[in-house]
Parts: sequence; C-alpha cells; structure tokens
Amino acid sequence: MRVNSLLKICALVPGVLSTCNPLKSTNCDADQALGTSFKEDFKSESPYFDIVKPNGVLFSDDGLELKLAKRFDNPTLQSKFYIMFGKVEVTLQAAEGQGLISSFFLQSDDLDEIDIELFGGDGYEFQLNYFSKGDTTTYDRGEYHSTSSNPLKNFHTYTIDWTQDSLTWSLDGKVVRTLDADNPQGYPQSPMFIRMGIWAGGDPSNEQGTIEWAGGLTDYSDMPFSMYVKSLIVTDYSSGEKYEYGDNSGDWTSIKAIDGEVNGRQEQAEKDFSTLQNGGSVDTDFEASSSSSSSSASSSPSSSSELFSSSSSSFKSSSKSSSKSSSTKLTSSTKLASSSKASSKASSSNLVSSSSRRETSLSATTDDSSTTDSSSTSVSSSSNESDAANTSSATSSSATSTPPQATTAENIGNSLIGSSFSTILASFMCYILI
Repeated sequence: MRVNSLLKICALVPGVLSTCNPLKSTNCDADQALGTSFKEDFKSESPYFDIVKPNGVLFSDDGLELKLAKRFDNPTLQSKFYIMFGKVEVTLQAAEGQGLISSFFLQSDDLDEIDIELFGGDGYEFQLNYFSKGDTTTYDRGEYHSTSSNPLKNFHTYTIDWTQDSLTWSLDGKVVRTLDADNPQGYPQSPMFIRMGIWAGGDPSNEQGTIEWAGGLTDYSDMPFSMYVKSLIVTDYSSGEKYEYGDNSGDWTSIKAIDGEVNGRQEQAEKDFSTLQNGGSVDTDFEASSSSSSSSASSSPSSSSELFSSSSSSFKSSSKSSSKSSSTKLTSSTKLASSSKASSKASSSNLVSSSSRRETSLSATTDDSSTTDSSSTSVSSSSNESDAANTSSATSSSATSTPPQATTAENIGNSLIGSSFSTILASFMCYILI
C-alpha cells in the first residue's frame, strides 16, 4: 500500500491522528477563542477561516462557492476560532444532485455537535441535529423541516442561537426547533469551531445506511455540484483569548476563558449581531495564533495533509456589510421534505454522527489529486420560486426508529478496512507511520 494512500486511511481511523479529546486527556491545548463578533462575505479568502480541503474552494464577488468537480473532492472551510456559546447565521444555497450533502455545523474537541444538513436530491428537506460527547446510543435526535421554496435553487438564512440554557435553530428568521439544556439525551456545551462543506453521502463506497440517508447514490456524471455561501455572521457570547477545559467532565461550568469570562459578552454580542444583521458595522479585534489548538480538525479530515492548522494571522478590522472581505451578510435557502419523507429516512439519519458520516464518504480515497479551479464563478441569484405544494409553514418530524447495529467507530472502521480487527491493525500501522 502506498504511503499517501495509507495516510489518507489513517485520517479516517478514529483516534489515530493528533485528536485530543479533553474527556480523555488533561493535556489538550487550549482552544483559540473568537471573543468578538464579525460578518464575512467571502469575496476573497477569509482571515477567520482555514481552507482545510482546497479542491473546489472558490471566492468571487458573489461569495463562496464549494464545488465538487471530482469524486472524493470534499471542499471544506473550518474556522480558526472557537466560540463558547454564541449566535451564528449563514445564508447559503445548497448543492443540487442526488446523494449530495451540503453541511454547516459546529463541533467541539469532545465531540459536541450542532448540525444543519441539506440534501441535494430533495428540494424540500433539511435536517437539524445535535450530538453530546459523540454519544450515538439513541437515534431520535435528528429533525426534518420543510420550507416553501427550494433550497437548491434559492438562498435561505439559517441561524443557530446557542446558550447555556437552550439551543434554537431558525430558518429565515423563524424559529423551527428548540432544545433545552436539560434534555435527557445530552446538550452541546463546550467550545466549538465552525465547519462548512459539501460531500457525497451517496458515494457507492459508503455504508448503505449513509447512502439511504443521503437520498440515494450520487451520479457523478452530473458533476460539478456546487454549494454557495453568501454571508456569515458570528458572535461569541464569551470573552477572552482562549478556552480551556478545567477537567474531564465536559460540563460548561468547567470551561475556563483565559483573560476573559464565559458568557462575559453576551449582551454586547446580541447588540453586535443585530447591528451586523441590519447592515451596520462593529469593531472586530481577533488574533489567530499558530499555537492555538488544532486537534479538533483531525476529527474529520480526509488526508493527513489537510489537517486543520491555524495559520498565524493578526488583524483588526471593522466588519461592514458591503465593503471589506472580512464583512459579509449571510442568507441561505433551504427546503425540507414533508414529515412522511422524513420518517422514511429515520432509520439511517443517525447512523453515525454527522461529522463521521461526512468522513466515511471519503473512505475509498486514493492517491488521486485534483487541481483546484481558480476561476471565480458567480453565485446563482436567489429567485422567488415557490411551490404550491409546500406553502405551509415549516414542519418537523423527529427521526425515531430502531437504531442501526454499528457504532460510530465501527461504521467508519468497517467502511475503511472491513473489520474491527483490521481497524485496530490499521491504527497501529498509522501510529508507527506518523
């Protein structure tokens, strides 16, 4: 087996790379804090994000395009920062194509996760999901929601408001789901980075449950597939330079804000968000250090060369809605399937956590490389398309069904290697190699 191919497999075997889970170790690096608010329009490469998988990442005056033009491409951006509670609003148009998944999610080093997933083969469905500490022992967390316009042809705005007490998801300004912190299935409550990208959940090399969840096999003859991001607003409710786990509990009360305070700027952050949302500007002061934690990025990369690493950058800017590249406005279009369609996907919707599903799709990746298309492409304009059959207000259905037998790690391992024993062997080989 060639070294490059092995390295790509290593990146998918759980726990092999430099991932440091604070629930299992007391020596994890502190996470780089955002500690401020900003608005990004992605007209050029963003100072707030690393391009962790560059093939198909394009910037233009219309915003960000994430283009899947070759099998196993997985164009992805990941933030150089973490937020400790906060509000995030993205405006995007999902990629169209059966089996294609457009993902926008938050994830922590200890595998808390907040997801927004859109399906390229269904213009009227998206999924909202969450995970606590990577726990997949129950399979009824995911909810499907419907809208009145096609998210594959229109921009819609998705908002996540995450506090110590509750988590709310909104679509185009209307709350569609609320999760209380006392939820018995756990609650995301540790510092999170932001990640966005497109991947082929319907790749034939994936587990059958993943393919079904994604809406069927991906037809690569229809490439390229593109996801568009017009703008993004992010506000951190906490202040400080870095976020550090005080113990192995994963409880938010154990998180320490170095040179700051957890929830120390929530009131200001809410004011900032309103200002940026309405086209105003706020003072932004953020410094990303190369010494900041990069462990979390290795939870889902497809190649050892694509691991997240915060590049050294220091800047102060004024986030303005229509001028600088560091300022943007985010609106995204999304449509969801009816509850009947949602229930048909329930059996596979929680096969593994969303980040694991995304990376399982890359399990057959070989030494092939593809050239990044550097040309700027226009983001398709938002139309006023509506569908009479879907003019009702957003509806949701909970994915409640018998859980699959395989655990998260087993699904990834079996997809990569073929057996638990082989997974262990591969892990040992990767450990020696790396």
